[in-house]
Amino acid sequence: MGEELAILSPQEVFEKKRVLKNAWEAYVSDHKVVTGVRGSVLESWKRSQSFGIQPGQRQARYAQGVDEVIEWRKESEFFATAIPILEQVYSQIEETRHILTLTEAHGRIIYLRGNHHILEKAEAMRFTLGADWSEQSAGTNAIGTSVYLKKPIQIFSYEHFAQGAHDWVCSASPVYDEHSGKLLGIVDLTAPHEYAQPHTLSMAKMIATQIQAEYLRISNDIRRCLHEEYVKARNRWPHEPMLLFDGVFQVIAENAEAQAWLRTVQPSLPDQSVYAVIRDALLTCAGSECTFELLQTGYKVTATAIVRRNERIGFLVLLHPRSRPRLGVSRGSFEGAATGPWVQITGRSPAIQTAIQRAKVVAATNVPILITGESGTGKELFARAVHEASPRRHHPFIAVNIAALPRELMASELFGYEPGAFTGAHPRGKKGKFEEAHGGTLFLDEIGDMPLDLQVYLLRVLQEKKVTRLGASHAEPVDVRIIAATHQHLAERIVRGAFRQDLFYRINVVELALPPLRERAGDIVLIANHFLAKFARQYGRPVTSFAEETLRLFTQYDWPGNVRELQNAVEHAVIFSQTDTITRKDLPSYLQVMDERAKAPHHAGAPVEHPDPWAEEERKLIAYWLEKLDGNVSEVARRLRRSRSTIYRKMKQYGIDSVRFPLID
Repeated sequence: MGEELAILSPQEVFEKKRVLKNAWEAYVSDHKVVTGVRGSVLESWKRSQSFGIQPGQRQARYAQGVDEVIEWRKESEFFATAIPILEQVYSQIEETRHILTLTEAHGRIIYLRGNHHILEKAEAMRFTLGADWSEQSAGTNAIGTSVYLKKPIQIFSYEHFAQGAHDWVCSASPVYDEHSGKLLGIVDLTAPHEYAQPHTLSMAKMIATQIQAEYLRISNDIRRCLHEEYVKARNRWPHEPMLLFDGVFQVIAENAEAQAWLRTVQPSLPDQSVYAVIRDALLTCAGSECTFELLQTGYKVTATAIVRRNERIGFLVLLHPRSRPRLGVSRGSFEGAATGPWVQITGRSPAIQTAIQRAKVVAATNVPILITGESGTGKELFARAVHEASPRRHHPFIAVNIAALPRELMASELFGYEPGAFTGAHPRGKKGKFEEAHGGTLFLDEIGDMPLDLQVYLLRVLQEKKVTRLGASHAEPVDVRIIAATHQHLAERIVRGAFRQDLFYRINVVELALPPLRERAGDIVLIANHFLAKFARQYGRPVTSFAEETLRLFTQYDWPGNVRELQNAVEHAVIFSQTDTITRKDLPSYLQVMDERAKAPHHAGAPVEHPDPWAEEERKLIAYWLEKLDGNVSEVARRLRRSRSTIYRKMKQYGIDSVRFPLID
């Protein structure tokens, strides 16, 4: 314990700082080692020097973008397990002036919460989301030194090798996967040095132990469920080659027949592992069952999803010769049909199924959610589904479109007002949306359009869980879950100073990224048929199907307005259809014109006439970014949140000169 702790009593804080300051100065100026420095700290100082850390360094050297962190968090089972625990713990410690932090296994910060004044102060040393606090980046510090030592440690004031952290104390403890012994991440509590306490390290260790136990419990439950299904399948088909994959596509069981089969077929695939080929195929399997061929092997693969509590947790894979009919697979326990509020979300594509699975996981928690995606992708539909699947479902769901509120009325709408608060105010005053949503969920759509001055007020409400009406002298407690949504790139708005970073951290504990409809090509006909049935019933029209030419147009069109645009197009067609089949002439005129223009021949490289203003704006936007980024298509795709293939296709469609822009990747 002596090597773990820097502070044994709060009373020794300032004397300890003085002693350590003298020791640090003697070491960095004269390379002298004096008493009062722990052995683990001294060894870390030596490592810091070997990594090229300068004593006068003010910030962590390395950091990843917020976007990259968010993408990593989406795929991390560790993060999903830790979040509910961290949120619960923070509600108990938020008055302690400590920043609660979680890193991944290498010391990169993936979560942090704290008093916004403390967070702003910590930004000076780059203690922010995505920052790398390994010893290689920041020198001696609790996170990086804990990563290196693989054990808990507290680092106080001048024990930090780099000067930028001398005014801070941090206490860190590692979290492990007990199945593999692998380091998953670090829990850290950081505060200004005057708030140093010996029990803070015990708190970090307790949180780490809690996360580790929950991770083990979930892992064990999932593995038990997977092995139960595997045993059932083995009993049913005792002589068939069989593999069991977990939720991250790792093989966790295989029978002797599968091992023999793998030895036989591997030579026919000299350039890659059979496991890798099967794994790549599973990544594209969106439904509950899929069959695919292993070319050059003479075998087919039948993969059946194993589902637990409506979440896919793995695959049972059966291997059989291509010449033999595939085995019938019992689908009772594997079936993962949408139920409850999720039935309102139509789609089978991997992208939308991933979003649904993530939404199901976080629905049962109380963490804030940020839903991102282009306009019309169904952000409010997802928000309502999360609310209906949550413990708050019997309380109000209040939706507010920030972009639709006049700026001068935004504060009174959100936070309410007292009688006489301003000219024209209701004589009895008015509840704001926070009070209306008490006990339930408040959905803040287009949060990126909120003015900066109101972002400060919103942040205070979220931190204090109290709202003060305009004109009131006291605050009222409110209990709401926040789900925010935006079509904007908030990380870029933060860089431009248009959105507060601390508010971003507060609302973006978990992100649900909804794909545009153009990236869900396999869902377009499914969604169109859903709307056809809905509007045929609504308007009492005997319309039952789409003509082939209509479906062809649907699947070839880009749908810049996404699902909302498709919904409007189908509704228009149902209203104006004269038969039981929707033809091209029943569609809105702009779609008919687009179809005609698409069929018309044009010379390669010649500018194409555009049927609507949106297309012209899209052409200008792509050309602008290609010019600005010197033809770097990958970067253009990232900025515009499109795939590279879409940008290439749009350049060809709009006749954008590929010679002028050399398509750098």
